[in-house]
Amino acid sequence: MSPVVGKSGTPSAPIFIFDEGAPAFYVDLVTELEVDEHDIVRLSFAAQSVNGDGQTKAVVSVRIRMVSEVAKKLCRDLGKMEHW
Repeated sequence: MSPVVGKSGTPSAPIFIFDEGAPAFYVDLVTELEVDEHDIVRLSFAAQSVNGDGQTKAVVSVRIRMVSEVAKKLCRDLGKMEHW
């Protein structure tokens, strides 16, 4: 599969974005949300399911680490979503 390329940033400081097909995960539970001593936000998500015996379990699907500036931008952008 050829990577999909996009562009962001500004004309004087462009950022080229390469999407090489990272998998998309369905998640429905936040399992970790904290900031460490280096100002890195730690965010983890899990997907819940029910076993055959009726026991609910959650399997961590993805762990994300980002600087706090990116986390704040994510919060602002989520707040702008119209369908909420």
